[in-house]
Amino acid sequence: MSLRIKAVVDKFVEELKEALDADIQDRIMKDREMQSYIQEREREVAEREAAWKADLSRREVPYLVHSNS
Repeated sequence: MSLRIKAVVDKFVEELKEALDADIQDRIMKDREMQSYIQEREREVAEREAAWKADLSRREVPYLVHSNS
């Protein structure tokens, strides 16, 4: 009888370990996806900022030319 109980407990422990490993792997994948998403958004923001600064710079040049005349 105790061998059956041990076998059931061992099987339960093994299944629990497998489930925990799968959960850990899932969390790792989600973390990587989130990091990738954040990096992509940061890249987009940097591109927009660079474009905005370039546009601002182009707008300031005519203003500076007219004020110095």
